[in-house]
Amino acid sequence: MKIRKLLSLAILLLCLTTCFQVSADTAKPIRYPRLSVNADPHGEYIVELLQLAIKYSGQSYRLVPNNDPMQQARAIYEMVSGLGSIDIMWTMTTDERESQLIAIKVPIDKGLIGWRIPFVTTANKNLLHEVRSLKDLSAFSAGQGFDWPDVSILRNNELRVQTSNSYEPLFSMLKAGRFDYFPRSIFEIQAEFDTHQGLDLFIDKNIVLHYPSAMYFFVSPREPKMAEALQIGFEEMIKNGSFEKTFQKHLGIPLKNADIKQRTVIELHNPLLKTDKAPFNRPELWYHPDSK
Repeated sequence: MKIRKLLSLAILLLCLTTCFQVSADTAKPIRYPRLSVNADPHGEYIVELLQLAIKYSGQSYRLVPNNDPMQQARAIYEMVSGLGSIDIMWTMTTDERESQLIAIKVPIDKGLIGWRIPFVTTANKNLLHEVRSLKDLSAFSAGQGFDWPDVSILRNNELRVQTSNSYEPLFSMLKAGRFDYFPRSIFEIQAEFDTHQGLDLFIDKNIVLHYPSAMYFFVSPREPKMAEALQIGFEEMIKNGSFEKTFQKHLGIPLKNADIKQRTVIELHNPLLKTDKAPFNRPELWYHPDSK
């Protein structure tokens, strides 16, 4: 009798395993750019959000990373052309990107990508100490990736910008004095500091740049049903509190460490975003310095 029960249990476990495998195999893949530890220091947050959105979407999807990390411009091209290896990406929104791709209009960073703290070098750690206005800041030059929307934003505000064809060289370019400061979002800067020890980096203590912006997930225009399902998933996450819980889990400490209230805020105009297109009427989706 005992042997028969054990055999029955083994058969049940085999059936469950087989059913799970079949379910996983038949789930539609969502292909996303493979994460780079340095370029995507909060990759775990991104993936966890996507997994939760799938869970609450009510649809059967599975996440599949592509083979290699890719730059933003390449990712957008592959999604628009339909010939590439990805279905979804996450990046700062612009009107142009929203016209090319399907934006899931939930700011996954709560707008923190528009709050920028500068890296400077240790030798120049007091470089921005006297900066109190945009005009003061214009005396210095910033570094950015050539295909980042920030380049247009900074230049539109009459700030000087030097660019790099890729992300990683920007840190050594700052050290070499090719530009004066390297503004990074407050959810990126500490992780980037930790992974670039030995490059003479210093996190400025005096200012924070701010412009209205958001990081969205963008879906290929060839996958409208996928975008609709993920939008449903995110709305459910917002409703049940899992979105805020996940945000605080991953970004609460970097936000606290940024100490924005003690900094001079340099306000910039963002010409790439029409504010009537962003969900600013939903305050629960955004970070504000006066919020608790």
